[in-house]
Parts: sequence; structure tokens; C-alpha cells
Amino acid sequence: VNNVIPSYNALDANGQCKSQSAITKDVKNYKSNGIINIRTYSQQCNQLDLILKAIKSAGGGMTVLTAVWIDGNNSNYLTEVKTLTHTLSSNKLSSSYISGVLVGNEVVFGKVISASQLVAKIKDVKSKVKSHGLLVGTCDIPPSFTSAIISASDFLVANIHPYFGQVPASQAAQNLVLQYNNLKKNAKGKPVIVGETGWPTAGATNGQSVPSTHNLQTYVSDIQCIDKSIKYYFFDSVDSPWKAPGVEQHWGLWKSNGASKGIKFKPTCHKK
Repeated sequence: VNNVIPSYNALDANGQCKSQSAITKDVKNYKSNGIINIRTYSQQCNQLDLILKAIKSAGGGMTVLTAVWIDGNNSNYLTEVKTLTHTLSSNKLSSSYISGVLVGNEVVFGKVISASQLVAKIKDVKSKVKSHGLLVGTCDIPPSFTSAIISASDFLVANIHPYFGQVPASQAAQNLVLQYNNLKKNAKGKPVIVGETGWPTAGATNGQSVPSTHNLQTYVSDIQCIDKSIKYYFFDSVDSPWKAPGVEQHWGLWKSNGASKGIKFKPTCHKK
């Protein structure tokens, strides 16, 4: 089973909301490449509703890990939760295709809110989606998971980027497994998922981490072969030219216009 799963951004190359037809095209492209699970970051652009409809259009058999974005502005948080609950109530596909809800992305690491404030928001979202039977957690880097956050979450989602660990691409998969297993030891038996991992194809070298298409291919292949029990979401689905210039623009499995980077998603795994 192909386990490369993209993080999804509902904005196009110009930073505008994608249309239903564009999202449907993306989802069908994923499915044709054996990619059947999608992770989102927010309710921006009404993306959950559009992705659910796209999955149905693609024949089902896919999931979306949806999210509530937290930027420190409580009004924005309330809007995110309201949009989520409205989609859950109005779109009958939600119970079939949603695998869980993430509350915030790296908000403790980024010092957007405190760990205790995040725990309160996880519990708040849990109460709002309880009737839909969805699992609720958060996403952060492994060291940010306090005991209280772990206790409040149904599952843990960790962003792990070996590029920022300055390791060569040939050792990136081993680095991911090491960080994953360290978090799993402290997870109180709860499921652990890698919410973001990837490799940039352009931008600055970071220690021994060199951005290139060849190194992205190395990581895409190695990560699928090293430990098949690890579930992860690959970052990013497409390049993001609207982000600040530099490496952040170049994490896509595909180019910003959806064109291929030549990445092969189904490796042949050899025992070493």
C-alpha cells in the first residue's frame, strides 16, 4: 500500500481559493497515484466540504484529516470551529471520509498559545464534534507534546522534518523513525502519526541537507520502505510560490501548477 499522503493547501499558485473543479482534479490525481489520505490545516476556503465532495466524485475510498487553524485570534478560532461544525452537519459524507480533527498546527512550538490554552481548545472542539464520533488531537513537533496535551488528545500528530535536522537525504528516513519512536514511548499508548514530513527540491542547503529533486525521490522511496507501520502525511502536495522566497516555496511533490517533478511514488523495497 502506497503510504505517501500529502498535506493539502486549498490555495492556488496565486494564493487564491481553489475551485471545486480544481480540488476534484487534485483528489483524482492523488488517487490515480495510490495516494488515498489527505491532511488539511484549516477550514479556509470551505475546503473540507469541497474535498469531501471531490472524494465522492473520485469514487470514495479516501480519507481527510481535517483541522481547526489557531493563530492566536479567538474570533478567527471561533469562525474555524463554526465552519467545521457546519460542514459536519450539512455534508452527509463527513462520517465516511473524515479520519479525525486536528486543533492547531505547531502552536506550542511557535508560541502562538500556551500548552494549557491548547488543551482547553482541544477539549472545546471535542465537545463540539462529539455527536459525530470523531477523534480529536493536535499537531506539533515532538518536544512540544506535554503530558497534559497527550492526555487531552485522542491521537498525536507530529511534524518531523529531517531537513531541519541537517541530515543527508540518505539518512533522512532513519532520522524520522528515531524521532517517531522517541515520541511513541511517551504517548501513553495513543496512536502517533507523522503529520508532516518531506524534502525540498530547491532553496538553501541546511548542514548536510541538500534540496534537490533527486533527494526528494530518495526520501519518498526510503520512507515507504523503512517502517511500514508508520503512518505519515507528506508535505507538501504542490509547491507554494506565494510563500516567502526560499526553501518554503519548494516542498511540493508536484510543481505549483500540478505538473510532475518526475517523482515515482511506488518504490521497490529491497532488504538491506
